[in-house]
Parts: sequence; C-alpha cells; structure tokens
Amino acid sequence: MRTVFVGGGRGCRAVLELVIQRRLATLSLQILGVVDLDPDAPAMVLARENGWRTFTDLAEAIRLPDLELIIEVTGIDIVRDEIVRRAPAGVRVMDHTMARVFWDLDEVAQNLRGQLDEKTKLEAEIQQDRRNLQDILDSLPDAVMVVDEQGRIERVNRRFETLTSLHHGQIQGQYCAAVCCPHEDCSRGVVVPDCPRIQVLASGEPLTVIRQHACIGAHNGDREAYYEVTANPIGSPSGKRRVVITSREVTEQILLTRETKEAAHRFDQIMATVRGIITIKGLDGRYQLANPSASRFFGIPTEAFLGKTARQLFSPAIASVMERNDAAIVRSGGHRSDEEVLVLGGVEKILISERILLRDYKNEIVAICNVSRDVTDSRRLQHELLLTEKHAAVGKLAAGVAHEINNPLTGILTFAEELRDDAEPDSTAREDLDFVVRETLRCRQIVRDLLDFSRQTKPDRQRLRPESVLRQALKLVEKQASFHDIVFRVHVEPNTPEVLADANQLQQAILNLIINARDAMGGKGAIDCWVGVDEAGMVVLDVKDEGVGIPEEHWARVFEPFFTTKGAQGNGLGLAAVRSIVDQHAGRITVQSTMGKGTVFRVVLPAAGEGRRGSSTEEARKHEGSYS
Repeated sequence: MRTVFVGGGRGCRAVLELVIQRRLATLSLQILGVVDLDPDAPAMVLARENGWRTFTDLAEAIRLPDLELIIEVTGIDIVRDEIVRRAPAGVRVMDHTMARVFWDLDEVAQNLRGQLDEKTKLEAEIQQDRRNLQDILDSLPDAVMVVDEQGRIERVNRRFETLTSLHHGQIQGQYCAAVCCPHEDCSRGVVVPDCPRIQVLASGEPLTVIRQHACIGAHNGDREAYYEVTANPIGSPSGKRRVVITSREVTEQILLTRETKEAAHRFDQIMATVRGIITIKGLDGRYQLANPSASRFFGIPTEAFLGKTARQLFSPAIASVMERNDAAIVRSGGHRSDEEVLVLGGVEKILISERILLRDYKNEIVAICNVSRDVTDSRRLQHELLLTEKHAAVGKLAAGVAHEINNPLTGILTFAEELRDDAEPDSTAREDLDFVVRETLRCRQIVRDLLDFSRQTKPDRQRLRPESVLRQALKLVEKQASFHDIVFRVHVEPNTPEVLADANQLQQAILNLIINARDAMGGKGAIDCWVGVDEAGMVVLDVKDEGVGIPEEHWARVFEPFFTTKGAQGNGLGLAAVRSIVDQHAGRITVQSTMGKGTVFRVVLPAAGEGRRGSSTEEARKHEGSYS
C-alpha cells in the first residue's frame, strides 16, 4: 500500500524504523515519502537515508500518483482535519490515534517472542539447575535427604549414601521411616511428634536441633553420638510441600562444649568465692574480666568493666597508677608485685597487687591478670596504733612541759609588752618588740592546742540545737579583726533535730573549722554554713569556704596530727582536734574540695532520741542570714 507519512518527528521515525525492520510486514506499506515543515526533523533525515522522498509542502505530497494511504503522526487535530479535507478521492487517511496501534501490536509481538525464548531458556536452565543441585548436594559434607509431605524420599546426596550404604535408586520413593529412621514407632507408621519433618510441616518454619540421634542415627550402633539436624520446608506453586533434612555429626563439638562449660562454671565459682580483687585486661588496656570482689571494691557493676579502659572508669590519678604498673610488667615480661595507693571518693585505699602476663598457644602475650589484696584496714590499724603512741607521747609532753613553758612565756610576754610600751612609737626597738610579743603569743597558742588535743575529757552531753552552737561560735569570731573581710552565709533547714553533745566541745570544733576556712581564703571571701538532715536522718553541719582547695591526695591526711598544708602558719592540730571531738560524739567528718574553688567540711552527728524536739521553722529562720 503506497503511503505518505505526515509529521517528521520522533513518533514518525519510530514507525519508519518498524517498517525498515519488517516488524509491520502484515501492513505491506510502500513508503512514497515523508512530509514535515522542518527538513531536518528526525523522520525526514531517516527518509533521506533510505532513499525516500521528503516534502515540506503537503499539497505536493498528496498529488503523488498512485497514492493510497496518508498516515498523520503529528498528533495535531488541526493538521489531521486539513489532511482529511484535502486528500484526493479514494485515498484513505489514518490519524495519529490509529497509528498508535502500530506500536502496540509490535510490543505484543515482541513480548510473545520474548516469552517463548525465555520459556525455552528456562527449561534448559531448569534441567541444568537440577544437575547442578545434585552436584552441590553431593559436594556437601553433611548427609542430605529430601522428602515429600508423606515422608517419601525424593532425593539424597552422596554423603547420605555413604553413611547408610544405601543407593539413591534403592530408596527413591520409599518412606524415610522404613529406610533410616531410628524411631521404631516411626518406622511402624506411628506419628512421632518430635520428628523434624512433622514439626516443620506443622509450623512452616525452619528447625535446627541437636539430638543424640538423627535421620541416619539407626546406623550408629551403641556409640554416643550427637547430630545437628536441620529441617527446612520447601513450597512450590502447585502447593506441594517438601522438607530438606540435613544431618551433621557434632559429637566432638558437643563433648568439647560440655567440658568448656564445666570449666567455665568452675572458674566462675572460684572468681565469686575468692576475696581477692581480680581483673584481666587486654594489651589495649580494656577490661576483659572483673570478679565480684573487684566490683564491690570499686563500686562498679561487673558488666560495666567490660570493654572499658581505666581512664574511662576511674580518676586520672588512679588510671595513671594502673597504666604505669601495667606497662612495667609488659616491659619486664614476668611477674610483678606493687603497692598501689588509690583515692576512691576521698578515701585512701592501699592495695598489694600481683600482676602476671597471660599468653596464648603461640606463647605471645595477650592479656594482663591483676590479683590485688586490700590491706587498707590492716595498714589503718597499724597507723592508728602509731597515732595512739604519738598521742600518748604528745600528752605526756604537753602535761610535762606545759607549766615549764607557759611560765617563761608569761614572763617574756610581760616584759616584752612593758618594754614595747616604753619604746618610741616609730623606733626599730618597738618593731622588734612587736615581733617578740606576736611570736610569744603564737608559742602560747601552740601550747594550748597541744593541751586541748591531748586532753581525754569525757564529753558532757546534753540535748541542744546545733544551730544555736553555730550561732554562738559565729558571735565569738565576727568582731575579730581577722574576720572583718569575711561574710558568713548561714542556712538552717526547718525541723532540724536536736543532738546529744557537749556544747563547749562542739563549739570548739566549729570554731576550728571556721578558722581553717578563714586561713584557706587569706582572710577574704564568704563562708557558707549549712545545718540540716541527710537521707539517713543524721544531723549535718557543713562549713564551706572559697579558698584555694585541697589536693585530692591530701584528703585522707588532713585530719592527722601535725599534718598541715599551711606551712609555718599551721601546726596541724586544729582539724585533728575536730576529728577527735566528732569521734567522741559517735559522728564522722568528711572533706570534699575542688582546686581553685574551695573546700567543704561536713560534720555528721546522730540525732537525739525519738523524744527529741525539732526546731520550728521560725526558730530555724532566726539562724539564717549573713554575718560580716
């Protein structure tokens, strides 16, 4: 059919390509030419390449002799109408809507041909896959059996044949119960609930179990054997279900696992029983094990140790000690014993640590085992014994020389004051005498501190309000020149209980803490005093300063006699006296400090009995405010 295409766009070019490829052979199109206003349109270019005529004038194209069909593919209704109006008689017109059928018909034909080719290819692949599947099954080290829903054997692999001495041709189509099942009931046709095939068909889910028998277990005899039996359901489009049953002997693994679990259980029992602090670290410094004693000592759950380093768990000071000793044993390559002093929560702990290196089967170092013994209590008892002897010596010294020292000091002070009064106000002699008077007073104060510390006076306990004692102590110091640049901020919690205490001794303890705070700030700043109750119902008195702070390594020693951080300005007896007083009242004293920010001393005393009278809110408010 002699044909002219109107519209040289991509759509027209696509139809022309179908004609060239003979994919529209049923239409028997003989192309006379292509019409488009653009001579470079895609279809115009293709027409020239194939020797067809091209036109830019529709009238010229439709005058071609023997023209039988005009196909409009512009997609423009106006152009279609113009072609219909001007087409010669007897010439048929096919618009762009009908032209679309070309593509649809070609697409259907292509799909049919593709499906036929794919089916042929798939059939060949299926046959090859079946051969490949059998090759794969035969290459597996495990015994494999494929059965249908009724238990008839469809396929087995070479390993199955070797273990059972049964050939595939002998057993194909037979029931697995009659061929190889170790269950006598199953072989007699009775349904066995724990049969893997039955379980998988019932649940529709894969199943893996460890058993002392398997689907080849009937051939084991009396030998103790364990198998890992895996059953997988396989469905098909027809609805027919199959089960693939794989059996792998794992006797050696089971026995080894049993021994490993027993060894691990014994190890855990030992770790839980041993009182020593035991940890194991890798060479990267991360904890691999920590026993319950280590958890209790450090106050960290056992599982929190795992995978963490010392710097992630402890303060830099503690981590440095551990890292230094760990590095030392790795360098030495042998056993190492260290005494480690650690400060945990402001409390000094002393450990005797034994380190050994753990090696693998190649004798390479893989970890560090640390076994530590807490000797803090024994060292404390030794230290307290020494302190007791020291206190006794101080007491004897103070009692023996107090009068001998005080009498000369009194004479020196008296004569120095008289000579100073007689000296000229601006003379060098007066300055020297001022120095003598000041130092003599300091010596007398040292003697008094020694006497106060050495006295073992039994406290005269009475019911009293701690805030009242605090207020009385503040009155004693607030007018002194050394406290003129200090502001006191006092807060008393309502309903603070009374305590049973010696008012004079408690006041002396508070004064010592206030004087210590003043010295820490250089006589300038604010001192916060707080009175209240802690979670355990104990009465708490805090004295907080804004001083330079106390290094953490000194916290455990600040209450020792003669230990001081003030140099020549301190004698190391003030805080020791405070602790002695607090101990006599069945209380405790703690310290918390931040370098550059200040220090808090906390005195904790038992509240009076159940019949005590709590301070009213109004009474508490009377003790709040600022003193300067």
